[in-house]
Amino acid sequence: MIYILILAAALAAAVCVFRFTRSGKYAEKLKPAGVFLVRAFAVCMMLELLVFNFNAAHLLGGSYPRKTLDLQRAYTENFDASTGRNPGTGRTVLEFTGLNTPVGTLTVNGESDTKSLVKFTVDIKDDTYKQSYRTNIASLEAIAGNSRSKTIPCNFSGTVYDLRISFDTANGETVTVSSVEINRPIGVHVSLTRLLLMMLLCAAVWFCCAPGRLPKKSLKPLAGILTACLLIFATYMTNMYRYTIPGHSIKNDLQSHSGNQISQEIVDAFEAGEVTLSQTPNAEILALENPYDGSQREASGAYYLWDHLLYDGKYYSYYGIAPVLVLFLPYHMLTGYYFPSVWAVWLFAVIGIIFLTKLYLAAMERYAPKDTPVSLQLIGLAMVQFSSGIFFTLYNSSFYEIAQASGFVFVTAGAYFMIASNVVGEGKIRYGKLAASAACLSMGVLCRPTLAVYCVAALLFIWAGFRKKLRAYQNMTDALKKQMPKLKYYLPYFVSALLPFAVIGSVQVWYNWVRFGNPLDFGIQYSLTINDFTHAQYHTHLALLGIYSYLLAPPEFIERFPFFRAGTARTFDPQGYYFVATGAALGLLWRALPIAAYCKAGTAYRLSRDPEKRMNALLLAAVCVICPLIIIFSIWESGYGTRYCVDFAWQMILGALLICFLVYDRCKENTKRHLLKVMTAAGLISLVMNFIQVRTYVDPTQLGNTAWQANAYTFARLFEFWR
Repeated sequence: MIYILILAAALAAAVCVFRFTRSGKYAEKLKPAGVFLVRAFAVCMMLELLVFNFNAAHLLGGSYPRKTLDLQRAYTENFDASTGRNPGTGRTVLEFTGLNTPVGTLTVNGESDTKSLVKFTVDIKDDTYKQSYRTNIASLEAIAGNSRSKTIPCNFSGTVYDLRISFDTANGETVTVSSVEINRPIGVHVSLTRLLLMMLLCAAVWFCCAPGRLPKKSLKPLAGILTACLLIFATYMTNMYRYTIPGHSIKNDLQSHSGNQISQEIVDAFEAGEVTLSQTPNAEILALENPYDGSQREASGAYYLWDHLLYDGKYYSYYGIAPVLVLFLPYHMLTGYYFPSVWAVWLFAVIGIIFLTKLYLAAMERYAPKDTPVSLQLIGLAMVQFSSGIFFTLYNSSFYEIAQASGFVFVTAGAYFMIASNVVGEGKIRYGKLAASAACLSMGVLCRPTLAVYCVAALLFIWAGFRKKLRAYQNMTDALKKQMPKLKYYLPYFVSALLPFAVIGSVQVWYNWVRFGNPLDFGIQYSLTINDFTHAQYHTHLALLGIYSYLLAPPEFIERFPFFRAGTARTFDPQGYYFVATGAALGLLWRALPIAAYCKAGTAYRLSRDPEKRMNALLLAAVCVICPLIIIFSIWESGYGTRYCVDFAWQMILGALLICFLVYDRCKENTKRHLLKVMTAAGLISLVMNFIQVRTYVDPTQLGNTAWQANAYTFARLFEFWR
């Protein structure tokens, strides 16, 4: 009854709010933003009371006597009623007979001493099933520290005669059940966290759905705020992983005496003046006919280093040396400790996120139409950042993630410096930034050989800059041409553009040569890993699986928060071997709906008024379409891994957004208003879908700290309002 009174009062208040803010002096005093906030608060409060608290009315209209069940009189198995604990491991049962009363809610005050959640299974006998127990009719998941989770609504039929509660415990786990109660009312609870999230969502939608609500000068500050939030989230995910490591602390992390293949083994080899790793292959692995054949390694039982290269009787590393040269080796030489991979990935990730924002803003300034609304550009930035894939490297950070995170930072930095160098568009070409771009992109190859495709694409930008220089030289007066010979005019440009490629590229060429006697051999075929790459054959079917998993795979609906999940990678009966490293396959199309704008690329090209649109179209196609597709095809040997999308996702989205903004600029005003709303919805979908993929990738049960697990379960329960 109290719930009905509260609901009626809230409804009356909401009606008054909408009536008094419709027009008149109250609306004038509040102004549009104030009117919106007041109305949004009223709507959010109604959602809190009407939707998220609807179980508060569960006992209305029925006779449900409240009763605390006596644990001493219950039939128990593996349970000590005097202490309320299970003395042993395995299954525990509490059976209450002769209740003979309707049951509308069930409360079990129980907690585990080692886990964040205890699942109680409920069996009953009621008016529809009297002779024996109807098993698994209900379940109660009691979250540590969350009293509301320990009461569930029950939808049984009529009188409940007997009630049986059971739960399972692991070795060494003790569950304490302090009380069991039936028909305890579910109280009204307004969650400030949920209310704030709904208000923030309403505010974001309101600001984004009208082009004039965000002034031009607000773009960079708001982009900075969004980037700061992402850095906080990256730090949060990093700590999620750190809490799985025993004895973690900042001091212990930074004074590590061991590491992995990149953070220690290559470091030790370089300090010893070697390119071979210090570990020596044993006689058993060298005696195999084909040590790259996993079945032979397994049958022999020979010890070997997983995912290392075995060549000419020595161990090498396939993984790039750039992070070693810029971070791990200097740190070890200065301190004597090995820099922790978890913080290395975090460092590369946060720098890359910052550069990705700078790149996006530079691209918008250079390529987007001048009248593109700030809200559109912010939504685009959010999609690019959410979908970049870098967040998949922050949990379970190992040498795989080091390679990808370091490649991410160098490619984003290289792309930013390339655009900022003014080789395309107006403005004087900046040689320093052009050289920085070439250096960063070259370092990207030293992180991941796959990223060499972006160095090739960079040559097109350099060609575009040369054409710009050429036109400027042709427009010079004869007097200036005499003062500036062609060699003097062009040499600084080509030195800045190409010398870093030559210098840094020669390091990789030398590294390949001294290891394998071939400057172009990176050595992946010598890996002791999932498959024998020396005999693996290319099949288009296997390559196309990446196109589906990375670009098209739809989300799957589930009944629990977040209500969708990213499924496993589909193989479509490959009739051959295809490795699935991780699940969480969710197509980029669903994480960033503007990807579909590539279908309108021809229209955008025709609508463009840019005199250099042919060159710009070539550059966009190379960086945002051709290079990503080459990467997707090239990783068929490695199979599907969610984190691989860090190499190509943001590039594809950025190109699609530029097409969207160009088409938007040429639409009529009425159409623009509708497109802005569509883009706002796409931004919200992107946020949800990317959260879903991260949540699928990092399941709460994997978290090493029970408090973190409990927080994750509690957050989910905010939205599972029917439980």
